[in-house]
Amino acid sequence: MPLLYFFLYLVVEISALVWLGSAIGVLWTVFVVIALSALGMVAIRSQGRRVLSELRSANAGRRSPGGAVADGALVALGSVLLTIPGLVSSVLGLLLMIPLTRALLRPIIARFAARRVETAVVSGRAFPPGGFRPQGFGPQGFGAGHVVIDGDVMPEPGDSGPRDTRGVIDGTTGRDER
Repeated sequence: MPLLYFFLYLVVEISALVWLGSAIGVLWTVFVVIALSALGMVAIRSQGRRVLSELRSANAGRRSPGGAVADGALVALGSVLLTIPGLVSSVLGLLLMIPLTRALLRPIIARFAARRVETAVVSGRAFPPGGFRPQGFGPQGFGAGHVVIDGDVMPEPGDSGPRDTRGVIDGTTGRDER
């Protein structure tokens, strides 16, 4: 199925380039593609900064983080589309860089994310009954066969607390310890 999508992408992009080339000429088409790339790089930089400042203000509690996170996701998707070579993907990426377009798409993204989370929770993928088992090196996952005991680290009797380790080099403190 991904191969089909890739071929569909190629057909759409080549068709758009051929159509634009026949409408305005080959040199102007090359100029438009280069100009879209340059405009895209400027948009990625400016909108990336804007989204980061929105995320910082949401983190500071001045704003709801939902809109900033959705904007960040849309700007990231637009950035990916702008870096993919092609006329149609560049135009779609530039559309995602426009704040008005992102404001229109924000509710759709929020509904999509809510459905995905709801589906994951209902199906048990979000919180599996046996807990999370990271995938790793063994057939049962990373660290399979090891027992983890939850506990607290207590100081030994007679231990006065944390030690000063600022002067320790290769196991020696540089002080005379007799």
